[in-house]
Amino acid sequence: MVTFVGLIRTLTVLREPYLVLIMKFSKKRRLVTFRNGVKLRLTWSQFRDLRDSYGSMQKYDIKQVENDLFKVSFDNFDVAAPMSMVCPVGDLVQRYAVERVDNNVFNITGDMFELVGSLPMLRTFWELEGGEYSSDVRGKVVLDVGGFEGESAVFFSMMGAKKVIVYEPVKAHHVFIKENVMRNNVNAEIHEEGIGARNGTQVLYYDEKAILTFGLLSKGQFKMEINVRDVAEVIAESGADVAKFDCEGAEKFLVNVPVETLRKIGFYMIEVHYSEAMRRAIIKKFIASGFSLVKSNIKGPDTGTIWLSLKK
Repeated sequence: MVTFVGLIRTLTVLREPYLVLIMKFSKKRRLVTFRNGVKLRLTWSQFRDLRDSYGSMQKYDIKQVENDLFKVSFDNFDVAAPMSMVCPVGDLVQRYAVERVDNNVFNITGDMFELVGSLPMLRTFWELEGGEYSSDVRGKVVLDVGGFEGESAVFFSMMGAKKVIVYEPVKAHHVFIKENVMRNNVNAEIHEEGIGARNGTQVLYYDEKAILTFGLLSKGQFKMEINVRDVAEVIAESGADVAKFDCEGAEKFLVNVPVETLRKIGFYMIEVHYSEAMRRAIIKKFIASGFSLVKSNIKGPDTGTIWLSLKK
């Protein structure tokens, strides 16, 4: 479905907008020419990413290396990345000191923070800055489920959280989590676990293209066994005031958490993946538990974020 806002943006940024309408419905890659003269052969989803960030795109040089790989250059910095990374990285480079430590590791430094991590970490930090999980955490304990490389723990600490409890099941991410909380003096409690219906282990499948995230419904030739904890126990034992869940499908386990346990935390920010039905089920569960829906942000066909507050 073409939205009015999306149509206006398309007309504004392209020289031949009709090509994109063909691309959207045929699902084929097309050569499109933006009004600033940049020519790229894109899929519909790649075009949509650039269209919605066109203002930023004009500030740096972008070239297509392969079908799904683009090079963005700004002053003395350049990086090859998938389209979903191009505009976020370009934005960050213009506002902060970003440097490459090696091929896959980057530093980003601002007045209030210093982070080290992968290219996807830069993308997630950009989302945090854009309000992905903005809330009043001053003087509060935050439960951070899906801590990735520690950037969200640093973000919550910057916003005034007195403690961040991090759950992240992927072992490789913990090197960065520990480094980032140390660099930024974050009062953090770190758990190398994900969440589930009960304590135990869970096998995840993924492929080489799982650049940003992978989770319960991911598929691929590689597999990883992770430790998981009963989500009801995690909530009950946290003593948290605010909870953020960004756990790639595992948020579904919140539906079966007892009402009295859910109510131990007064404010939730939950990214829901893969299913509109699951989003509705989670909202229904929380409303039945005495929460109100503060905000709902549908980011795409497969994801959206909801904010829920316990009624007083």
